Amino acid sequence: MTSNEWPVPNENIDYEKGENRRKHNGVLPQAAIVQEHGKLVGKCPRGFSPEVARSLVRNAIPEYRNTLSDKPFRLWNYHEGAIYVAYRTGDGEKNWHGFPALHPPPLDIEKALRERVREIGEESELKRWLRKKW
Repeated sequence: MTSNEWPVPNENIDYEKGENRRKHNGVLPQAAIVQEHGKLVGKCPRGFSPEVARSLVRNAIPEYRNTLSDKPFRLWNYHEGAIYVAYRTGDGEKNWHGFPALHPPPLDIEKALRERVREIGEESELKRWLRKKW
């Protein structure tokens, strides 16, 4: 499968918070990358709803790797000033866990995100996120 064949929205996948997971729960009104116990951690905005997380995963842009050409390696999306990345949870393909991205996406994904963001008029917010040095 390729990015062009990936259905948007993809109703076959879902967001999974995970039991007792609080690592990515933020206290700020916007997404942020913070230092926590000596590591950088992507924090979602305070009150970030599971419905928004599910929508971001289902409408994400898939990133494929040569070693897993039939399954996405990561999913990428943009929301209110931040880039989010999601990874599969467990062994299945259905469940994904996402959070604000520490690193920029691959160039082809970044280009696709820029096109999406241009449609909603948030180019300056995306550029601001990409310029940040954590």
